[in-house]
Amino acid sequence: MKENAMNALPAIPGCDLGPDLKPFGWREHLEIFLHILKRHGVKVVIMISAILAVVIALHAWNELYPPMQIQNATMVTSVSPTNWAGWLSNLQSYLAVGTFFVALFVWYGEIRDEWQNELPKRMSVFFFHAGKPVIVCRYVWLAGAEDLRAWGQQVAAQAVDDGRKLKFGPDVKTRVPDLVIGLDGTVCKHYAVRFRLKELPALLKDTHNCLYQNFEAVDKDVHTISVEKAMELGVVADWKETAES
Repeated sequence: MKENAMNALPAIPGCDLGPDLKPFGWREHLEIFLHILKRHGVKVVIMISAILAVVIALHAWNELYPPMQIQNATMVTSVSPTNWAGWLSNLQSYLAVGTFFVALFVWYGEIRDEWQNELPKRMSVFFFHAGKPVIVCRYVWLAGAEDLRAWGQQVAAQAVDDGRKLKFGPDVKTRVPDLVIGLDGTVCKHYAVRFRLKELPALLKDTHNCLYQNFEAVDKDVHTISVEKAMELGVVADWKETAES
């Protein structure tokens, strides 16, 4: 026990924890639009032409007036329905227009997913023990979202760097990825995963410290900070409840 305490790194009170990357907001739609122009320019031209045709076709709104209103109306056009069969026929045409716009929104959603899947990916990893953060690695570059758990373990093992495997339980939590803007202006898809350790790494036993690393900080090395300092970060505190339950 004394040997562990002697080998443990002292906490750095003034350690720079690095920035919190800003979430990507309204600019997302502009980026998606540029992506659409780049990848689907021909489709955009066809879509705009179809929309213009629909707008031109909707010049006579009294096509949807029921026949009883048409009979009492002062303005009657050649396309105004004179019976219920004609009114239903006109209604079907407008329903087709509605279907077109629904398909347009579905297509936009698919394009947005395509754009997001092509973005660079990052991951933040949080290891807790007894409800306290012990290893935090933020904004690590990620090759793919399929190996969150395995890559999270590897990142933490490199931070500990004592040659021993981390012992953690099956309770591994992830969150819906969000979009963030790196300091260089790059838009990234950001994932987060939380582990619960069964026991502390030897480096942290008999201490009240946390290993911390931020790949967006000026100093990207692993630092030892106090648990209290780690908990000052909102992203760490947000995981505390799930780490204790």
